[in-house]
Amino acid sequence: MENRAGLARITCGWKKPELPLSWVRRYWRDVHSPAITRRSGIYDYRHYQYDEVDSALFGAVKGVELDCPLGERLMWNSDVRYLDAAGLAAFDATPPPEVKPHLLGDIDLIVDRSTTYRAVGSNALTLVDRTADATPQGPPAKPAYALFLRRRADESSFRECVRTLARRWSEFDGVLRVRMSLFEVPDMEAERKAGYPIKTHPVEQQYQATVEIVLSEREVGRDLLGDRAGLDWAGAIRTIHAYPIAACYTSVYAGRPTLVGLRGYAAHQAIRALGADNQTEPGLLEWIYGAAARDGASGEDA
Repeated sequence: MENRAGLARITCGWKKPELPLSWVRRYWRDVHSPAITRRSGIYDYRHYQYDEVDSALFGAVKGVELDCPLGERLMWNSDVRYLDAAGLAAFDATPPPEVKPHLLGDIDLIVDRSTTYRAVGSNALTLVDRTADATPQGPPAKPAYALFLRRRADESSFRECVRTLARRWSEFDGVLRVRMSLFEVPDMEAERKAGYPIKTHPVEQQYQATVEIVLSEREVGRDLLGDRAGLDWAGAIRTIHAYPIAACYTSVYAGRPTLVGLRGYAAHQAIRALGADNQTEPGLLEWIYGAAARDGASGEDA
């Protein structure tokens, strides 16, 4: 289902230093993301919030940068996927021009630095998912990481190395999910034309790929770059920053808004806690939210 999406826009950033991280996380989850959910053309939308880099995940690794300076660590990633270029065009066309600046005003409100990467076709694939949870919401049930990578070698060698690693990891016992995204060079002119404020990271801080992994236990991470990988990966990869996923919120899945996407995570928690299935009925949701809920979220998020 995930791999029907042919185009991804993956936006990574960190907050302005004067803002409390807890409120930024809550705002992005409960204010910004439900608004984004209502834009047209989205096939899959997940917002990830990160804890500090876990430089010891892999154990002892030589020749690769695993730690990240405090002022350069990512705090979130909004991963929006579309079936094709037409889906992205529909997304860019909403909301109307007189409204869009108010929505994008969240960037000026919150963001210190942010870079949007594109991944296209076979460069954006989920290789395996054994989590039995197609639409994760909130803190992960198992150790989950977003590995952000920078290349040492040429692009072709780097990409082939990451593809091979991702494929081999997907076959490891204890690896529950692998989703790989190989980035194109950020296109600042395209972002500017779409109305986004340009706050991109310096080139030396940009990444060239990310791999999302979910593990049965953290100790599985020590095998990922060991002999079991069977690959001379260090010649192609210069940096691997392992960001623990503090929470993931899925707002759109397979082109349909989830309950979190429509009502926000706090409402999702309350509805689940009390078994309030009446508040998930499609007719009620469409009455509250209009066209955004039509054929959308039901009693389950998948």
